[in-house]
Amino acid sequence: MKLLITIVLLIISSISLNAQANLFNEAYRFNKFMNKITTPKGILTYGDIEGNAYYTNTFTSAKIENATTLINVRYNTYTDTVEILKDGSIYVLPKNEKYSKISYANSPEVLVYLNSGEMEGYYFELVPGKYRLLKKLKAEFRPEVPAVNTFTSSVAAKFENLNPVYYFEINNQFVKVPKNMKDLLQEFIEKKSEIEAFVKANKLKTNQEGDLIRLAKFINN
Repeated sequence: MKLLITIVLLIISSISLNAQANLFNEAYRFNKFMNKITTPKGILTYGDIEGNAYYTNTFTSAKIENATTLINVRYNTYTDTVEILKDGSIYVLPKNEKYSKISYANSPEVLVYLNSGEMEGYYFELVPGKYRLLKKLKAEFRPEVPAVNTFTSSVAAKFENLNPVYYFEINNQFVKVPKNMKDLLQEFIEKKSEIEAFVKANKLKTNQEGDLIRLAKFINN
């Protein structure tokens, strides 16, 4: 009996190690992360640029779909890539459905990869379900702006974080949340009157993430 248990444990361990090895082996075949940007004035590293290109600067333990062990990751909102840390080196996780879900270990946050029409890239899944709610984060690079004359100051190169963009998945289509709640409600044909009553009673607004989460949970329940 002990021999049988030992064999089973060895098999499980082997599967776990192989799954993680396969993930990193595939990552090695893709790009090693380079924290550099080419500008008209030369090459800048991230350290030379003001602002932040990351959702969180530090690597965070997460469960990547089809990997059986936790892996240290961070999300680059400028390049829209997930970086993984392995033996002191940083690699870019391949963008494909095989690794399309990344669940953070120490928080309820979930990052999903989509490749459907214009919805190509990583999105935070705020509410799962038939009418799931997604959030897109993006940082853009602004090059240095030199001083025009002695009366003006130059503006340093920087990463600028754009406002989040939210999407509802409705009937397998992704709908960008508009500024007006009435326009959004037109997208929900099922139980429209109930949804409108809920929105009115709770004074929900489309420019408040918490309100969108409450609405998504209500619709999915």
